[in-house]
Amino acid sequence: MAGKIPNREAVAKREIGRTAVSRQLAVVLSVFFLAAVFLVPVGQYVYDRKHGNTVSLNPAGENRVQSASLVAEVERRNSAILEDIDILEDTLEERSFLRKIFLPPLQYVLLRFLGQGNEKAIPGRDGWLHFAPALEYLTGPPFLDPDQLKKRSKAHELWQPPLHADPVKAIVDFNDQLAQRGITLIVLPVPVKASIHPEKLSTRLANGKQPEQPLANRSWQPFAIALKENGVRLFDARPVLSKYAGKNGGAYLATDTHWLPGAMAEVAGELARVIRTEMPDLQGNGGFRLEPQTVVGQGDIARMLTLPDKMSLFAEQQVSLNQVTNGQQEFWQPDRNSPVLLLGDSFANIYSSEGLSWGKGAGLAEQLSHLLQQPVDLLARNDSGAYVTREILAGELARGRDRLAGKRLVIWQFAERELAFGNWKTIDLRLGENKKTDFYVAPAGEEVKVTGVVAEVSRSPRPGAVPYRDNILTMHLVDLQGENGKLAGEEALVYAWGMRDNRLTGLANLRPGDMVTLTLTGWDAVEGEYGSYRRTALDDEMMELEMPNWGRAIDEKNKL
Repeated sequence: MAGKIPNREAVAKREIGRTAVSRQLAVVLSVFFLAAVFLVPVGQYVYDRKHGNTVSLNPAGENRVQSASLVAEVERRNSAILEDIDILEDTLEERSFLRKIFLPPLQYVLLRFLGQGNEKAIPGRDGWLHFAPALEYLTGPPFLDPDQLKKRSKAHELWQPPLHADPVKAIVDFNDQLAQRGITLIVLPVPVKASIHPEKLSTRLANGKQPEQPLANRSWQPFAIALKENGVRLFDARPVLSKYAGKNGGAYLATDTHWLPGAMAEVAGELARVIRTEMPDLQGNGGFRLEPQTVVGQGDIARMLTLPDKMSLFAEQQVSLNQVTNGQQEFWQPDRNSPVLLLGDSFANIYSSEGLSWGKGAGLAEQLSHLLQQPVDLLARNDSGAYVTREILAGELARGRDRLAGKRLVIWQFAERELAFGNWKTIDLRLGENKKTDFYVAPAGEEVKVTGVVAEVSRSPRPGAVPYRDNILTMHLVDLQGENGKLAGEEALVYAWGMRDNRLTGLANLRPGDMVTLTLTGWDAVEGEYGSYRRTALDDEMMELEMPNWGRAIDEKNKL
């Protein structure tokens, strides 16, 4: 009778039991294993010591306001610990020497030979790049779907305030508050690149018939109807940009998220025509003129790829733009006394703010001024168009500075993708009193050296993770000390560079409890130069109402 055939389990056990590993091989394998475990952290430690990198955290939020009840205090400390862990993880990832060594060449290989981008940059056809969140906006769920609104409202970390997902509610509220002061609102969402140029993603569309209408999220039409029903004026730039692209071969920069100068000017021209028709008294005679310029640059999406220096696979692009000057050949400047106020993001700033690397003096506000021959007031910030410019406006009003005085028209421009990803909180535009504060503000025209303790500091983004090369952080300093004795206030709100040209500054390493020495200048003196840059705010919204200073690090540890 034939013997019983062993099953697979029995065979595996027998083979494992007979596996022979020599002592020498065991020693070699153990050495390699231990080396792999310990060499990376040791190497990271040596790297950090060489570059002066330190990581300091704020254990359980010791410098934050204490909660009233025991349960609330436990929840607060738990959230603070989770936030500190998140900060630590981000810091370790950003400073990893292995990441700096291997990520750029690996990204180059993936892009060059496999056509793969990363979590932010999606390669398209003909050397074009697309911003991943913009594609998610087009192809994702309807942003007004009740389930999606509910899901987004919960999409925040424990230590972050709740997110407000409904854009219609926020826009209607803003419109109603302006209407109470006799001010007209025009909402101007700027479409994402793939909405106008789907052929740069799809070979089928490139070789066949184009869509009859520019692409949009499935909630776009319900959104437009809802605004109309609530008396909000929506300016749809989609047909204008689509027509411009058809005539000129494109409406957007190839490796950037933003529109071409000519496309922006076309939208500004159509918008100005609407304004002249409905509010003819806003057409002025300001003497503004155009000065043609040529600019060469590389797109923000290309920079997100973190390719090796001098190994970019994308050529720089040359564009022609029109700078706006006055009769004295001086660059255009916003005018707070203008009856027109533009709230905008980087689409308004792209040819106006030099930090975006596409020239200056030729942005959306400048073009509107030239077309209307009318000064225009401007509040612009390069990110978070869903709320940040309204927040800036509300902050000025709360301080007793009536930025809406004499205004007839407010134009609110934001990136259309914000409809699906922005924080659409309602913001009170109530005019407050100009009260005396204990917060220190540097005297006008002076630079004051101070030393203080960081009570709270906003977080800087990881370089390459956002489509902007620069970021301003916000600090709350306490226990201030000046060179010549006691200052006028013992605490101060300070704005300072946290990231420059996609590199974190020393100030980005600060944590609550750290001591820092800065040179302070009144924010009013530099707002025209730095006010349009992206800024991360403090969690304490009331703190944001204080008058800020501009800070510059002067000690070696935090020197820019």
